[in-house]
Amino acid sequence: MKFYAVPPEVENAIRNTQERPFVRIVFEFAGGDVYIRDSDILECVMTSYKSEDGGIVNLGELLLDNSHNSFNLENNEELTPGLGVQIWYCFGERTNTFFRFHMFVDDDGFQIQETGYSNKTCRVKLIDLSKKLDDTKLQRNWTDAQVVVHSVVCDRLHPENSLVHIIAAHGGIGANEINCGTLGFDIPYVVVAGSAWKELCSLAKAYNAVVECGKDLTLSFIESPYDLQNEYSDESCFSLNECEITHYRFFNNRDKYANNVRLKYTRYVQMERQELWTYSDAPVWYDEDMKPYYPFTDGSRKIISDNDYQAIYTAKNDEGKTRNVVYADSIDSEQDFLEAMEVTGEDKPVVIQYDTTTYKDRAIVQLGRDGKLIGLRKASITGRAIISETNYSVFVKDDNEIASHGQIVKNITSKFLSDDLFEGEPFCQRRAKDFLSECVNCKGAYYLTTFVPLIHARVGAFMDIRLNAQNGFRKVRIEELTFRYKKEEAFSSEIWVTRV
Repeated sequence: MKFYAVPPEVENAIRNTQERPFVRIVFEFAGGDVYIRDSDILECVMTSYKSEDGGIVNLGELLLDNSHNSFNLENNEELTPGLGVQIWYCFGERTNTFFRFHMFVDDDGFQIQETGYSNKTCRVKLIDLSKKLDDTKLQRNWTDAQVVVHSVVCDRLHPENSLVHIIAAHGGIGANEINCGTLGFDIPYVVVAGSAWKELCSLAKAYNAVVECGKDLTLSFIESPYDLQNEYSDESCFSLNECEITHYRFFNNRDKYANNVRLKYTRYVQMERQELWTYSDAPVWYDEDMKPYYPFTDGSRKIISDNDYQAIYTAKNDEGKTRNVVYADSIDSEQDFLEAMEVTGEDKPVVIQYDTTTYKDRAIVQLGRDGKLIGLRKASITGRAIISETNYSVFVKDDNEIASHGQIVKNITSKFLSDDLFEGEPFCQRRAKDFLSECVNCKGAYYLTTFVPLIHARVGAFMDIRLNAQNGFRKVRIEELTFRYKKEEAFSSEIWVTRV
């Protein structure tokens, strides 16, 4: 990932220590955007970090001068939780500006505080859209899990089949609000049951993509190294030397280390059309040729007496082993079902109920004999099925590392993994190898502070740092960053980085 592109004059100002950065804040009122007075901004602290779920989260806090009662709700009823807030950074005469964050006021709203008679301030906590996308109460029909079949991970040209777009739609995000790449890996079957944000994070983690509620478009799902149609960059975009770094701490970061990766998931496979169910309830009789049949002599059989009789589907995999069916389509019609029945005589059972739409892994069937004696040889349902291969695992390890450090295992699970080929091997196998490489090559992490206003830096982007002239520059990836602006103090950038 690269840093945000900034205008040349802003890029020059970032390195110019004579140009002090300022913050400008815009409130998005219903009647239009309104800039608040620069003199009212006492503090602005903005943080961006990659969460454990796998998504990039932005949050912030403002301290505003309220000596003129400008931020009292009594004076402006639009100062409420959920108000949109834009954070801009500017230099010099404030003409060189850069829009960096699009945020929202959190549920605590505008917190008015006063100390003594004259010290009146207002504290405002800011969140990005990820907080709302993680709240299932705000999302559409999220009490019901959604089953998605035959989708791809991400495709901006065909959003109806794109998991990113399908999941984002639950959070109210339209296709035209999403910046995404192209990951055409087939996902035969998946159940989307969590919040929109957690599901997007899990999907991003599986394909090493960056998911963020961005400043330009509402949602970004980009920068996957497995996206061969769009540029992925691991080039360093910026450098800091020992003269620009005001403080640093080093961490071994060994909690991230592992030398044996076990990637577990349920493997879903689309099978060809085959028999999914056949009637086999006891008792069974045999004719003179020792061929079995099922006598329908009264109403005691469950398929006759039970109006909720479930014909549960199963299917055979390529090895001939029976597996559970999670989803079936191209099911026999009621007429096909009846015509395919085999009986000992001329009379066939009457089909009272044949429901193949309520459930996707079973049919609801009820038969009747219409007062006749019927010998049923076979009643079956045929269709096309997606089967589940549970507890499917990929194991990869580094024997040299195990010999040196002992075996350290990391278990990883994901429901979004695909069996499609990537550069000649199944993606799940390739992903496991890449996970192992990440875990083995843990080279430590740094916490840095600098007076350089790295306002165009992004979590996930690469840069170079030099802690002293003897060791030279080292390449690192940004994991977290904080911009601290205080009206009466110097601007400070704080970053957490890992060595790569």
